[in-house]
Amino acid sequence: MVSLGSDAEWSLPAHAYRDPARFELERKEIFEKNWLLFTWSERMAKPGDYVNGTLAGHNIFAIRGDDGVVRAFHNVCRHRAAELVKGETGSCGGLVVCPYHSWSYRRDGRLHKAVNFGPETKFDAHEWGLIAADCTEWRGLIFVRIATEGPSLLEWLGPVADLAAPFPLEKQHYFRTKERIVDVDWKIYGENYLECYHCRAMHPGLCQTLDIEKYQINVFPEEKFFHLHAPGRNPGDTQGCYLYRFPFLMLNLYDWGSSIATVEPLGPGRIKHINWYFFEDVSPEKAEENFATTEWSAQIITEDLEVITTVQKNINAGTFKQSPLSKSEEYAVIAFDRMCDEALRPTGPRAVAAE
Repeated sequence: MVSLGSDAEWSLPAHAYRDPARFELERKEIFEKNWLLFTWSERMAKPGDYVNGTLAGHNIFAIRGDDGVVRAFHNVCRHRAAELVKGETGSCGGLVVCPYHSWSYRRDGRLHKAVNFGPETKFDAHEWGLIAADCTEWRGLIFVRIATEGPSLLEWLGPVADLAAPFPLEKQHYFRTKERIVDVDWKIYGENYLECYHCRAMHPGLCQTLDIEKYQINVFPEEKFFHLHAPGRNPGDTQGCYLYRFPFLMLNLYDWGSSIATVEPLGPGRIKHINWYFFEDVSPEKAEENFATTEWSAQIITEDLEVITTVQKNINAGTFKQSPLSKSEEYAVIAFDRMCDEALRPTGPRAVAAE
């Protein structure tokens, strides 16, 4: 028998990765209250251009206004709740018009006209405008927060913005998206991202490129971010900046391009993994090289998903209860799990003991 001692660190209990009630708390206390990556600026080049999607379970669209500002709104008409815009991207022209009863809204969200509602009723354009979400454009990326109060995006990013400053995000252009829907909880994905204990066993290609012996993760609990250091094996290798901002913003930045990733939690034990690739040179001459770079990156994610989906499967079956965590190899996982629990603390303390 192995004695771990009273100061041992433990994983979250198994039910934390599969419990619908906990997931709903996470949606309210974590997903809705944090800035989440929504889209990139090049998709919305001119006034009226919009991007439509789902964020923290809410139907959201972002639209560029006549003043050039990008704003986000719930995709819900104030009259009878129909969806206003369709498709992932599009342009609404001068007004956003509801397809149900033709109520129309300006690009800044104000109500324009309640068609044929009746002459005796006067609607205040602001009071009956679209329901807004917080929205900020930062260096070619667009972030949305469902909650309309809290720190600004720059305050939320904190040191992440400073560490990203030397990298020319504004000069990089969209190249490709890689999306996958997988049966794994968002926390399991985050935990896997924040340790390289598994790298020697699972990532032979990565280990050939990076000096895994010198791999380390700096944890910043107050700012809720992680700085991953992975030096290249050869002096001439490209040096990048690798950042993870809780709950699930992942920035891999280089002088020549970037891999920008996030996850969309779809329920307990299920996510959509979203990865965008940007390059400074997206000319046809560079297409083959750029594509090969993205495939190399995507292969590492595939290697992760092949294993962590089996983790979720065993958790769902009730086989696994709880695990000790290594203070030397999984210290960032320990910090991540604490961030998860601290965010839920107003609604209940962490359950430390195994089920």
